[in-house]
Amino acid sequence: MRPAKNKTTVRIIRRITPDSQKALKWYALKTKSRAEKKVHEEIQELGVESYMPISRELRQWSDRRKWVEVPMFRSYVFVRTTNQYFQKVLEIDGAVHFVKFNNEHAVIQDEQIDLIRKIVDNKIRFEVTADSFEPGDKVIVTDGPFKGQKGEWIQKKTKYNICITIHQLNMSISLEIPAAYVEKIPEEATG
Repeated sequence: MRPAKNKTTVRIIRRITPDSQKALKWYALKTKSRAEKKVHEEIQELGVESYMPISRELRQWSDRRKWVEVPMFRSYVFVRTTNQYFQKVLEIDGAVHFVKFNNEHAVIQDEQIDLIRKIVDNKIRFEVTADSFEPGDKVIVTDGPFKGQKGEWIQKKTKYNICITIHQLNMSISLEIPAAYVEKIPEEATG
């Protein structure tokens, strides 16, 4: 058993008002490899909301196979906060930096976090990839739990056939959605 660390945790206490609720935004925090869970827990100890979606994978060892829980986005944790708390979050051991585009912290839209939650909650089979796909038909899901979600139809030699991109992470989620639930968006509507 490891001895407990002598560590003082500073807890951020804030009163949630309608105005402060609007100011909270989701950001992607890059973590050290395999430090996602520890960083996620320490962010929550600060009193800051964080989200680390989990997926289950079947792992093969030399003597057995076992289902293990792994982060959906390796080396990333989503943090819902304001920029005044960035420094406190970055002081956590294992936190590397907040994702930026054009020297600005990249805001992850609430709708994208909600989409990720739907994928995890509905146990939809998925694949997270940093691959860039060839542009294909723009589609909208017309039925099921993802109704209204726009994406790109992809032709891969796997079971996944719709790709939803999270531009701020430069990653995509490929889902298996029945073709009957997908409809092509007319080109003039995609602009």
